[in-house]
Amino acid sequence: MLIISMAVMGIASTLIGLIPGAGVIGPWGAVILVLLRVCQGIAVGGEWGGAALMALEHSDPKRRGFAASFVNAGAPTGAVLGTLVMGAFSALPQDAFLAWGWRVPFLLSFVLLIVGMFVRLRVSESPIFAEAVAKESAQGTKRKIPLLEVLRRPKALIMIMFAGAAGFGLQVVLPTFSVTYAVSKGAPQQGVLYAFAGASAISIIFVLLGGRLSDRFGRRPVMIAGLALFIVYLFPMFGMLGSGNVGMVFLAFTVALILHSSLYGPLAAFVSEQFGTTSRYTGAAVGYQLATLIGAGFTPGILAGLYKDSGQNILPVVVFLSVMALVSIVFIALTRESKNNDLTTVR
Repeated sequence: MLIISMAVMGIASTLIGLIPGAGVIGPWGAVILVLLRVCQGIAVGGEWGGAALMALEHSDPKRRGFAASFVNAGAPTGAVLGTLVMGAFSALPQDAFLAWGWRVPFLLSFVLLIVGMFVRLRVSESPIFAEAVAKESAQGTKRKIPLLEVLRRPKALIMIMFAGAAGFGLQVVLPTFSVTYAVSKGAPQQGVLYAFAGASAISIIFVLLGGRLSDRFGRRPVMIAGLALFIVYLFPMFGMLGSGNVGMVFLAFTVALILHSSLYGPLAAFVSEQFGTTSRYTGAAVGYQLATLIGAGFTPGILAGLYKDSGQNILPVVVFLSVMALVSIVFIALTRESKNNDLTTVR
């Protein structure tokens, strides 16, 4: 599944760079783009869950949070690479960028596909999963459909969905609404993009640190602390973003991503540890994607509407994000602590 999901993601990303222009196929270009984005969404649904489980189940039980955090560190790493590459090509004259410049970053995805496939083909199956399958075979147990197993006990999915929603909501706010807000207040667009890329690079370390801290103190305390501090930081953050100064914008993004890392670092282990071995891949992937849908799917549009309807007042935006974070804090607190779970449990 990891190999298939990597292939689908890489091929879809590359094909986006090959979509004919409107002058060639008219509105069908937009249709093809949406279909390819759907393929990317399906691929990442299988990609994240499998990668998180491979890291989690190959690691020392006392360092599972740290190991799994490397998967989530891929998000800021991708943000850095994507922003730097797109920022470099956006420096082209506008006609050149619109004609061909925007395509190059997508075409470069093919290089990443080759590297990723090279790595994936050398990764062995999870020993915990292989042991569980062998045990079932020895006992003559009939394999059950993992999705049905997960849906029969939907409590874990519901808890994960709302516990992780704020993490994804805040994550998507920074490169969308926050970037637009900073530019609208007078900061140069390219400077803001590079500020976000620099802050994302710094946050990679803190995502890993968040995972490591969760191994010591527990997933829930670290995640709740990060969300609570982010609520307190929201007003100062938008104040710095609205300064029109690139240095202040960089500082705003850096602090925001460091606080977010306290939640995002332990999240991969937190989600995956809620399920038994034979249904863990499905449960983690579905739970993660539901949290993404609830938290990130509509948040940028909602914030843009609140900001516009309030006469460009940032207060409704802060209130909405604060409420979202509080909801996640409640559901994290209600979810069982998982750092000491026995991953060999099959259910």
